[in-house]
Amino acid sequence: MPIGIGALNGIINMSKLVALFSDPDFLNQVPCEKILYPANSVILQEDDQGQELFLINSGEVEVSYKLNEDEHLAPARLTRLKAKEFFGELSVFDSGPRSAQVIAVADCEVFKVNGPKLIAYLDAHPAKGYFVLRELFMHVVKYMRLNNLRTKLALELYFHEHADD
Repeated sequence: MPIGIGALNGIINMSKLVALFSDPDFLNQVPCEKILYPANSVILQEDDQGQELFLINSGEVEVSYKLNEDEHLAPARLTRLKAKEFFGELSVFDSGPRSAQVIAVADCEVFKVNGPKLIAYLDAHPAKGYFVLRELFMHVVKYMRLNNLRTKLALELYFHEHADD
């Protein structure tokens, strides 16, 4: 049964991933569920275990992480994601803990996709899998480049402040 995420081809063109959701074979083999999150609710906690990929159908989320253990400091915001974007992809591939927390900024409708079953499906269907994995890879590259720029800026600020040390 299609779960209605045909609108998810957007920021990074995810048309190949979205096309899987109209494929009955995919829907029979890869568990997916639609979850509604009210504004200000936690979707993922940093350091949690999990291998699911999350696709935002509607709403907006904030991705952030703690810079230290002080509970009174606000988390460092990495980005905001809207409809047609996804998160959780790193743990799909490496089974490591979640690297950031994700909180619903507005009411959200999110599709939770079983990561291991998704990868198994893509492995079993290489013609489709290649293009979907390429889309996921391009998403990761986009954020790696953004993080490289942030690191460079942070280092430039640090060295500028400590030039006389």
